[in-house]
Amino acid sequence: MALFSTGVKRPYYVREIARHVNERLNAVRRELDILRKIGMLETYDEKRRKYYTVNPNFVLLEELASIMQKAGPGIDDALFKSIEKLGDVRYACLSGFFTNAKDSPTDLLIVGALNEDQVSVFVKRIEKQMQREVTYTPMTESEYRYRRNFNDIFLRQIFMHPYKELVNKLDGQMQPSSTAPRPAASIIRPSV
Repeated sequence: MALFSTGVKRPYYVREIARHVNERLNAVRRELDILRKIGMLETYDEKRRKYYTVNPNFVLLEELASIMQKAGPGIDDALFKSIEKLGDVRYACLSGFFTNAKDSPTDLLIVGALNEDQVSVFVKRIEKQMQREVTYTPMTESEYRYRRNFNDIFLRQIFMHPYKELVNKLDGQMQPSSTAPRPAASIIRPSV
């Protein structure tokens, strides 16, 4: 439940889930079947794999997510673990498709001194696995600082909706300001 309620909102296949939660395949299949039967998960088959995704209309989804967030840190998503290899990443967050924030202007915001070619390859790999286009916004730290100080509408639209931090190495006054609740735990811990 923690993976689906606090993790990145994306489809997962059974072996991938078993790796994330470090459990046996049969135990994972049994639990997934229970979650599907109660209506929390939806499934579809594609390329000989069965994918599981959260049913956004599940009545108890918000309550379960709240409980899971209080219980401890979310489960790391291997899809985004290599994000810090894109350069000097100071901040990265998921929004839009990944958090069901329909009005968010981007799915992925990355702030820092980035290698544009590596960012492009990184996003293409995500798009291939997700089998959908991902909108992303690379930004230098100075541009982020300017937009943050200017109270830019683009950043406000991201931080007014649910978002999930992947990396946060920003100074105190540059932290995102938000009126919307968001998960407390990061997916990827910043390296010190």
